[in-house]
Amino acid sequence: MINIDFLDKVQIFQGLNHEQLTEIIKFCEEAEFEAGSQLFKQGEDAAYLWIVMQGQVDLQYEVDGSRASAANTISAISEAGAFGWSSFTSPNKYRLSGYCADKPCKLIKVDREGLRQLFEKDPDMGFAVISNVATVVGTRFHEFQEEAVRQRGQDIL
Repeated sequence: MINIDFLDKVQIFQGLNHEQLTEIIKFCEEAEFEAGSQLFKQGEDAAYLWIVMQGQVDLQYEVDGSRASAANTISAISEAGAFGWSSFTSPNKYRLSGYCADKPCKLIKVDREGLRQLFEKDPDMGFAVISNVATVVGTRFHEFQEEAVRQRGQDIL
């Protein structure tokens, strides 16, 4: 069951009040996946923002049409982590593929169109969420840079 106390722990919803979180819950749906299951494929319509309730999701890229693999994992998202920010940006296509990692996952799917409606109705909510998403994306990009440098064995940052 999705509750306000859990959503309050999610970084992208930080700063929202209980009334705003109650509105967001209306556009949330629980989903469960077995270990190794694909949630979505790179290039598919990004219809949802996702939040991990239990388990871990690996975000992987596909190169030249090859299948995604653990070696191509860009980010691993765990409890209270959100992903699927492509649902907010044109052309609204997932930029990576999402896989349930090594044990079953329990996730929340938040409907993109429902969130957009809420943001139009409550611009302060929209600003807070998008600002938090930008912070998450920036942090993940920095982590990706550090990993790329580590793999190259260079300290260029």
